[in-house]
Amino acid sequence: MSLLRTLNRLPRHPASTLRQFSTTPSRLDISRVQIIGRIGTEPEISETSTGSSVTKYAVASTLGYGDKRATQWHKVIAFGYPTPERLTKGSRIFLEGDLQFNVYEGEDGKKHTSVTVKQRSVSVLERPQGAGEGEGAQSA
Repeated sequence: MSLLRTLNRLPRHPASTLRQFSTTPSRLDISRVQIIGRIGTEPEISETSTGSSVTKYAVASTLGYGDKRATQWHKVIAFGYPTPERLTKGSRIFLEGDLQFNVYEGEDGKKHTSVTVKQRSVSVLERPQGAGEGEGAQSA
């Protein structure tokens, strides 16, 4: 299945759904990101003290062309539900989430900022070869 047809099947969020957040445009703030890339690490699943699951993994997206290509790595965290087995290292995914900025003090005493994508939805666009039966979009 072509990537374009797969993307056309993904859920869309019409402008009318934005009305639920606020009636005044000045109060509408969105920090959402959409990424198409490959999972670069095996997802790590853990539990919080309350028993909710937390899944962490990294996604690589490559931008540019020719010798001007650059790969960016994105840390992803998903709360409240386990990541399905089909999300494995090498899978090509469409990820939608919110940006989460964390400021911390490093060992050198300087403040550092890290950016994490808090997963809202993910769809598998392509599995790594030998990871299953065929290719296709599957939502998680």
